[in-house]
Amino acid sequence: MELNRRSFLKLSAACAGITALSATGCAPQTLEEKGEGTEAPKPSESPITEIRTTCGNCHNDCGVIINIQDGVIASIEGDPDHPFNQGALCPKGQAFVDVVYSPDRLKYPMIRVGERGSNDWKRVSWDEAYAFIGEKLTAIKDQHGAQTLLYTNGAPVQNIVRNAFCEFYARYGTNNMVGAPNLCFVPRLVALKSTYGFRDEEDYNNTDLIICWGGNPFASLRPGAYMCYEKHGNASPILDAKERGAKLIVIDPIFTETAAKADQFIPIKPSTDGALANAMANVIISEDLYDHDFVETWCHGFDEYKMCIEQCTPEWAEGITDVPADTIRELARLYATTEKAALHEGNSLALHSNCVQAVRSIGCLRAICGKLDKEGCNVCFPTVVGHPVAVENGNPTGMKTTVTADAVNVNSKRYPMFLNGLPGALDAIETGDPYTPRGLMGYHTNTIMAQGDYHRNLDLLKTLDFICYTEIFMTETCQQLADIVLPDVTWAERYDYRTYPSEKGAVIALRQPAIEPLHECKTPYTMEIELARFMGMDEGYPWTTDEEFIEYALSPSGLTLADYQDNPVQIVGTHEYRKYETGGLRPDGEPGFDTPNGKVLLYNIPFEKNGYDPLPNYVPGFGTPEGSPELAEKYPLVGTNRRTVHYVHYKYRNNPYLLENHPEPELSLNPADAEARSLRDGDAVKAFSHRGEAYFTLRVSERVKPGVAWVDGGWGNPWDKPDSNMNALVDNVARDPISQSPDISSFLMEVAKA
Repeated sequence: MELNRRSFLKLSAACAGITALSATGCAPQTLEEKGEGTEAPKPSESPITEIRTTCGNCHNDCGVIINIQDGVIASIEGDPDHPFNQGALCPKGQAFVDVVYSPDRLKYPMIRVGERGSNDWKRVSWDEAYAFIGEKLTAIKDQHGAQTLLYTNGAPVQNIVRNAFCEFYARYGTNNMVGAPNLCFVPRLVALKSTYGFRDEEDYNNTDLIICWGGNPFASLRPGAYMCYEKHGNASPILDAKERGAKLIVIDPIFTETAAKADQFIPIKPSTDGALANAMANVIISEDLYDHDFVETWCHGFDEYKMCIEQCTPEWAEGITDVPADTIRELARLYATTEKAALHEGNSLALHSNCVQAVRSIGCLRAICGKLDKEGCNVCFPTVVGHPVAVENGNPTGMKTTVTADAVNVNSKRYPMFLNGLPGALDAIETGDPYTPRGLMGYHTNTIMAQGDYHRNLDLLKTLDFICYTEIFMTETCQQLADIVLPDVTWAERYDYRTYPSEKGAVIALRQPAIEPLHECKTPYTMEIELARFMGMDEGYPWTTDEEFIEYALSPSGLTLADYQDNPVQIVGTHEYRKYETGGLRPDGEPGFDTPNGKVLLYNIPFEKNGYDPLPNYVPGFGTPEGSPELAEKYPLVGTNRRTVHYVHYKYRNNPYLLENHPEPELSLNPADAEARSLRDGDAVKAFSHRGEAYFTLRVSERVKPGVAWVDGGWGNPWDKPDSNMNALVDNVARDPISQSPDISSFLMEVAKA
């Protein structure tokens, strides 16, 4: 049966689950309301089957129950027995029914027949698609070498995004994953893992002080990375801590939703976070508030670090950050003297051209105060394997490839500590150094939209010989670049899993299909093994079915697929604090941290080895007036990215129910900045920079710090506002020298009436 919106409505209109959708404005319209006829749909008497699974819309991966009637999804609701959200579910989860049955979904493989960007396609069979891809990939490998194939996966909101096609690429012979890590947490990971061996999480359940720095969990619904065990909703760990008496301090250029809940809000100029962290360390050391025992036993390079921050006085930092010197002193003293203090640095801190050293500054601040892997502070929770080791040691998903590609990575010369980023690969396309990439395979990623500098991305990627994308919808990237597009399934139509670190152990949740794949869509696991078989690369493949893949990937947990089907949420392993004392942080089991000498590297040995500053000295970001004074004369505002709870990255702006809540791209200015430009609330405005322009609706708000523009990101696909892509304003040539991060959270721009 070919399901469409009309047949879906007929089948599901009378389902009990519709009540849940109606409460949030997501109830499907009747045919009469849609103008498609006057006959009301007849109620179905078929029983409703509940499928317990895991949402895949965003990084939270909440537990959900999908209600099925007559083989069709009637509604989606939160799973009260899932430890991560305990029944809470945001509008994206409840409205996902409309994504599954959207008439805009890609339904079958399509090969482009016109010029790139013409949006002229022909439908082909899967065999024809595999033959086309196989011919192109074979030609690239034979003529230029396997390493000239790039592959890109998007934000890992689901583990499948990390895992899909990785075995195939390894067997093909390329290790050039050049996706979106430079836009995500990975720059923070590079900073922290090189300093003390892991990316920490906040122990909200036991803390007395929360400093939320550059994060907005009450909008992202993500309090930390994943630690939210036995809580009702993703913001509840912070609210519960406040009820318990913990103090909440927010540091941000914007008076965010989280700032509105705070005991203290500290506005700061974008991209100056490293200066503030170093000034706090200056106070803590000069006033002898640091943890002497921890520093002497577990830290390397304290003397050099101390000399580095001696000049970073609160008065010095005030001139850079706009945070008063006395406020810096009070904040430093409070953090150092609060025994159980958790300092959360948000993902926006990974999106500046000086981000790695800024996050290093924050990591060093934690270390000198002895607040690492300590109860109520920033701790290291267990992995999918369940052992008490760092969350990011190795691949946290458990997926391993059977072979390793023996190839020179395209980024090994430019970014030796950060290989998996697109900007460096674009440089290689432009220069031919170390070689010229020839092809690109993409899964679950809107490449030219997500990265800064839209026009440069488009122009350079157009020069590739072959481009293939696997997607649910015809995104801007697919439409402009792809030679072939493969139709993906939604998360409700396939197996997958999610791992969550917690103080109870590693939580592993199964995602299982609620319905069979619609149309001619296939799961990525199926596409991968079929393409490998078509190209003669399938011998000894570690799986042949989706079920076998789950068994393979989760084998380190010691549990089988049957175990997870019996109970979709399992806890493996245990957690303990102060693992540096017991050998729990190092692969060799010895006490200490997972660094070259077993200590926290205030003086960073790997950085020095690779030619980077081993100390976290503050350098102004390119996207600030201090970093680019000549540009600032023409573009005096510092733009910073805004993300809302209604969408995820560039997704779901074609969902009519979510669109009702946030119907257009907005740009917010402080009243003083709006008045200086003769602009009023509601005006149509043009934002422009030295890289491009984009159009928005103006919101005038005291929430925004003077001199800052708060700009909606995520718009610009064919189905929403093509002229409103914030990343058209962002420079991707000037970037963090270690992590390839562009200034998405701080870029120079100006605003005028459109």
